[in-house]
Amino acid sequence: MLKTIILLTDTVQQQQPLANLLREHNRELAFCSALRASDLAAIDPDVLSEARLVSFANDAAISEKFLLQLGYGAYRFYATPAQYPGLPPAPDESDDDPRCFSVIAQSMTIWPDFKKVVGLETVTIPEGTIAAERERLVFSRLAHLFWRMSDMIAGGAADLPGIIDSGDSRQSSFATMN
Repeated sequence: MLKTIILLTDTVQQQQPLANLLREHNRELAFCSALRASDLAAIDPDVLSEARLVSFANDAAISEKFLLQLGYGAYRFYATPAQYPGLPPAPDESDDDPRCFSVIAQSMTIWPDFKKVVGLETVTIPEGTIAAERERLVFSRLAHLFWRMSDMIAGGAADLPGIIDSGDSRQSSFATMN
């Protein structure tokens, strides 16, 4: 039974709102907070077999050993420019001003062939939008995806369903365009 959600976030301020949202769907959940992969090492290993890791807007690399100990999987919520699907933009491409972003919820596994997208949305940034506003728009869409998926994240399913079945090109309701 899923008992614990491990929240790996970019900032401390993101922890409580995400935990509150998940708690609305499962009052019995306990939460562990982390900001870096090194924080995960402090979690009691006995907790992990009944835990799910949720990484929100955090790009920390998670060890294979840690992922293998999780009884309810690990999921990463992140945003990326659409022209770099699955990859962060190269540092030397800062003069590039992307207008379309994907916000993605993806399973985290040690086997790349078994990773699957469990949630997807896109956001198109109006031309002339300043960088701070672009960041706010993209983050808002990422938060919206998390909100829409919060019931499934807090539920007891050992594995969240992918948005596209193998051999099928239909998208579920968790894949939307703006």
